Amino acid sequence: MNLLRLFLISITTLFLFACAEKKPVSIKEFHAENIKDFLMKMRVYSSVEGVLSIQYEGKNTLQGDASLRISNNQLLLRVYYLGFPAGEIYEENGEASSTLPIEKERIKQLSTSIRKGFLWWQGDFSIEENSESYILKEHDSKRIIIIDKIEFKPLRQFLNIDGNNILITYDNYSKIQTEDGTVINMPLKIEVLYKNRTLKINVERLKIKNA
Repeated sequence: MNLLRLFLISITTLFLFACAEKKPVSIKEFHAENIKDFLMKMRVYSSVEGVLSIQYEGKNTLQGDASLRISNNQLLLRVYYLGFPAGEIYEENGEASSTLPIEKERIKQLSTSIRKGFLWWQGDFSIEENSESYILKEHDSKRIIIIDKIEFKPLRQFLNIDGNNILITYDNYSKIQTEDGTVINMPLKIEVLYKNRTLKINVERLKIKNA
């Protein structure tokens, strides 16, 4: 009798736990007093993972779905065409390699542009401003980022890699929840333009992680 009673209590307890309402994830709106405060708070996010669709137009045209992982000084972009692996770009500590049908001399420019394009807030900047925008200039480089003055969202970014000028543009902004529950405004459309070549990126899913 005692064993039967213990069994019934155990089943009831498991049922109650299974049916218990899950606690909602705490959501925090991103708040910054000014652009310096914004950049300081954003620097804790140094890792992103994403599911993308891409289209590269150069000597060869490449398109398909892709997975992206950027962390510390590493980048891994894996591209799939019709569900099959088409190749990847890998970068670590500034050294880039690729198995994609892209000119070898352009791989470093492409990988650096993707990494800095997604983690645009990472850098040591001086700050200028005009009536509509903040202008971030990275020390010891020719990197310039134009930021919307009201929403602190990136509009354009200019890079110079190995003597080549590169333009990154942003569009289609959406609220993305970070790993720590903070909601920030992020672009889901990124275009990289350089030397008559264009990489178009549409973000389908994005994870932004703390350092």
